[in-house]
Amino acid sequence: MMLLLMYHVLHRYGFATCSTLKPTQWSYPSGSINQIPGSATVCGDCRITPFYDVEQVMSKIRVYVDDINANPNALARGQRGPYSKYELPDEGLKGRVDLKFFENVGKGVACNLESKGFAALVDAFKEVLGDCKPYSITGSLPCIRELQEAGFDVQTLGFGKLAAYHANNEYGYLSDFKKGYRVLATLMDKYNTAVSA
Repeated sequence: MMLLLMYHVLHRYGFATCSTLKPTQWSYPSGSINQIPGSATVCGDCRITPFYDVEQVMSKIRVYVDDINANPNALARGQRGPYSKYELPDEGLKGRVDLKFFENVGKGVACNLESKGFAALVDAFKEVLGDCKPYSITGSLPCIRELQEAGFDVQTLGFGKLAAYHANNEYGYLSDFKKGYRVLATLMDKYNTAVSA
């Protein structure tokens, strides 16, 4: 039931993806190509939809890591063959995972789809561009959630090329920003009218 409810919430907000946990950087000591390194560092990115409490997610990840460290061979059970082991008792070696989170953890934002600001935003897009297809992505900007928690009607939008965000050659077209300027001017007019009514 909870999964079905979460699916409907994610669908209503137009999330392109659910929460994710993915490795983004790997490093390990160099050595010969036929040597298995004794350690490796994997850094990653965890994007949580705003309907989950980040502290609870971090706590659950810690529980999973503790379970792995209590019995590392459970990772190999039935999957890697008899010679893939995470414990070598004769040598006094046992694999382990050390988990560290960055100090500044960002929280996602779910904009209020019933607010005057959202209605004005949708109307502004429709008036200037002829259409509006709201969608959501995981991730956020610093202070956005804090502004929302302080009572501000926070909406986020952009006018660049989504496919180019965070790319090595990130770019945007001036023509898109020109349209964006027109949307923002129209949005201010519509929002001022909505809150004055």
